[in-house]
Amino acid sequence: MPTPLQPALDWFTSLGWKPQKFQREAWEAYLSGKSGLVNAPTGSGKTYSLLIPALLEGLANSEKPKAKGEGLQLIWITPIRALAKEIELSSKRAITGMGLNWQVGIRTGDTSSKERAAQKRKMPEMLITTPESLHVMLTQKGYPDLFKNLKGFVADEWHELMGSKRGVQVELALSRLKAIAPDIKLWGISATIGNLEQGLEILMGTDFYPRAVTIRADIKKDLQVETVFPDEIEHFPWAGHLGLKL
Repeated sequence: MPTPLQPALDWFTSLGWKPQKFQREAWEAYLSGKSGLVNAPTGSGKTYSLLIPALLEGLANSEKPKAKGEGLQLIWITPIRALAKEIELSSKRAITGMGLNWQVGIRTGDTSSKERAAQKRKMPEMLITTPESLHVMLTQKGYPDLFKNLKGFVADEWHELMGSKRGVQVELALSRLKAIAPDIKLWGISATIGNLEQGLEILMGTDFYPRAVTIRADIKKDLQVETVFPDEIEHFPWAGHLGLKL
C-alpha cells in the first residue's frame, strides 16, 4: 500500500539513492505537523531532509479540491546569497522528479526590480531568500496576503545566524509569520552546532519550543589530513611566495 512518502521514495530509487535514516525521520516529523531542528554533516543530504516533505505536502494539497495550495507555501532562508542558486537547482530537480507543479523564486539583494515586482503580483510556491530581504517584504503594503497560505519555514545553516543581528531578524520575522499563518511548521538546519538544544529553543520561540523535536544524523566522517609541500622550497620565506609553489 502506497505511503505519503512514496513519491519521494520512487524518485530517490530512480536516481539510485536510498534515504538516510535521519532524512526519513525528518520527512515523517514534518508531515505529522511537527517543527524542529536537523543536525547533520555537510554533504549528507540536509537540504533534502526538509525540502522533500514540504514538496510531499504540496503534492498532497494539490490533489485536494479547493485546497489552499495557491501562493507562497515555503520560505527557505539562506545566510549566504551564493547558496541560493544551489538550493534553487536542487529544489527544481526534486520538483520535476516528483511531478509537482511548483515555481521556485529567489529574493536577495541581487534580485532585479522587475523580478521583485513580478513576485509581488504572483508569489512562487517556494521562495529562497535572506533575513534582510524577508524583512523588506514584511514592510510592504498588504504583506499579510503574501504569507497567508504559508505552510513551511526553513532556516538553513542556523548556526551561522544564531546569536547575530541576522539571527534576530529571523526571530522577529517568525514572530510575525506565526500570527499570519498559525499552522506554519518551523525548521532549522545546522551542520556544526555545539549547543543544539539552545539553538532549537532560540529558533522555535517559547510557543513552539515545548513541542519541537531535534533530529540528528548518526553519520561518522573519516578525516584524512595531507600535508602539501612544493618540490623545491628554494630560498623564499614561508609567507607569501611559497603559496605560488603550492
